[in-house]
Amino acid sequence: MNKQVSYNDAYRRSHDEIAKAVPLAEELGVKIAIENVWNQFLLSPLEAARYVDEFNSPGSAGISMSAMSSLLAGRAVDSHPGQAHSKLHIKEYSRKKRDNEGLWKGFQVPFLEGDNDWPAIMKALDDIGYNGWGIAEQGGGDTLEGLKDLSTRMTKIFAS
Repeated sequence: MNKQVSYNDAYRRSHDEIAKAVPLAEELGVKIAIENVWNQFLLSPLEAARYVDEFNSPGSAGISMSAMSSLLAGRAVDSHPGQAHSKLHIKEYSRKKRDNEGLWKGFQVPFLEGDNDWPAIMKALDDIGYNGWGIAEQGGGDTLEGLKDLSTRMTKIFAS
């Protein structure tokens, strides 16, 4: 979306184009994972769920949930309810760091040191029966010690 493309046009265009791929996804038994991050589109969990539901193909289209992506508009635990989830990106974000240092600085916090309520997020995923994979989308894995730290922190997140 921008000055030339309205929210409604972006919604319709993106939905129409993804809908073209849904029959092939159904045929192949794969799921289209729609990732919507930081682009001022599908701002609420209800809107994201509606967007996916409109494909009428729960097995073939879903949301790629980034736990902190909805922190600007709400709580990560509320992000994309129901069976819309198709994969999970795990990252941390600090509103305090954002407010003090700038928008993108909010990403520069280790797991468990930002604003995500990991026990509530994990419970919400359990409540909908999410059993897919989760991937670390977080800096710090560029050394052996950094990878060990990421692994330790992710283990704590999954255990919460």
